[in-house]
Amino acid sequence: MKFQSKSTYFTLAILVVIVTGLSLHQKFSITTSALDTYPSNIILFIGDGMGLEQIYFGQLVEYGLSNTSSILSFPYNTTVSTANVDGTTTDSAASATAISTGVKTKNGRIATNWNAKMDLTTILEIAKQNGYATGLVATSHLTHATPASFAAHDPSRGNYQEIAEDFSQANVSVMLGGGFEEKYIGNYISDFETLGYEYVTNETALASVTDVPVLGLFTGGSLPPLQTMLENSTIPTLSEMTIKAIDLLNSTGQPFFLMVEGSQIDWAGHDNDEIYLAHQIIEFEKAVRYVKNLAEQNSDWQLLVTADHETGGFSVKDYSFITEIPLETDSYTEKLDKRTARAQEVDVGWGTGGHTDTEVILAGMGPYTDQILTAEHHIDTFSIMRQAIDGETDPIGSDFYLGHLPLYFYYLIGLSSAALMGTGLYFILKNVIRRRQNF
Repeated sequence: MKFQSKSTYFTLAILVVIVTGLSLHQKFSITTSALDTYPSNIILFIGDGMGLEQIYFGQLVEYGLSNTSSILSFPYNTTVSTANVDGTTTDSAASATAISTGVKTKNGRIATNWNAKMDLTTILEIAKQNGYATGLVATSHLTHATPASFAAHDPSRGNYQEIAEDFSQANVSVMLGGGFEEKYIGNYISDFETLGYEYVTNETALASVTDVPVLGLFTGGSLPPLQTMLENSTIPTLSEMTIKAIDLLNSTGQPFFLMVEGSQIDWAGHDNDEIYLAHQIIEFEKAVRYVKNLAEQNSDWQLLVTADHETGGFSVKDYSFITEIPLETDSYTEKLDKRTARAQEVDVGWGTGGHTDTEVILAGMGPYTDQILTAEHHIDTFSIMRQAIDGETDPIGSDFYLGHLPLYFYYLIGLSSAALMGTGLYFILKNVIRRRQNF
């Protein structure tokens, strides 16, 4: 009877821990603060795979110690967790979904909840519902995980055709990136044109566009690495696409939401390639710097910069520069060559070829961005953006995590089972020893 009593108490204790854990498995909530008027223009930059060390590395290569990366000079900044709903290391789909919907999910999910039973309403969709013009810019093909998580819903990030179909029905005002091959958006280009989109495929054609909606697909897949692009390339850079997107969205007379992704910072991390990384992070910073200058002149603009996760376990160890920093008066080729040389003059380290759990930057300026200081996770980025649109903070819907058991639940079950088995074995051995002694 004593064994049964101890077992019962132990089981109850385990259940209490589990219930307590489940009750804590809730979204962090940001308290609404007052703002006289909304909506605001919202520009969200996502550096895919961009950790703080990558930002610092870009600053060293481009500016040395003479200037600071614009990403590090916002009035409000913190670092946030990127963990999935089950506590595992995130991918771009799950992290972008957390940012775009305010709901944690599992790897591979595109704006759906953990078991893909529920489509989640994205911040882009909320913006559209409130009369916003909307835009997506990326250096990947547009059906890639991050842009997809703002304008599509799918159980798997690899379902490019299904994602492309969602895009063709999403009514996004400006879409600029890669992906005109049939396996990406190619099969749906005619649908966009039927809906009134102007379809452009090169920088010259993009420059001539004066109205929305517009679909710009400049490569069959993703854009080429910057260090391989010639000065006379017909493919626009990230900063050029960003500038044009803002011009077009601003011309609508509506408030606008724009997501800009520096997609290939991540790919440089996967390759452990510091030259690739340098060019990508510098171009991303240039785009941020341009928009930050605009936001400083427009107090109602909300500008946020974050990353979906860190890639590569990257670190800056030391540097010894021989090559001078790039100058504005340098030619295109001179700038390219200087960046490549300076990247090689920094001693860097790589810890992995994959993603890490390292917290990433969340920085910003404009309405509600003071709440960055209390943000803890990607889902709080959603709350800050939604406040600037309609004054609300929570994701749309409920029961997002219904039926989900957090990862530590299984650890607890394993531990409790082991404890019960150990206790049982103890009493069995104890009885065996007694019998032998009595014998």
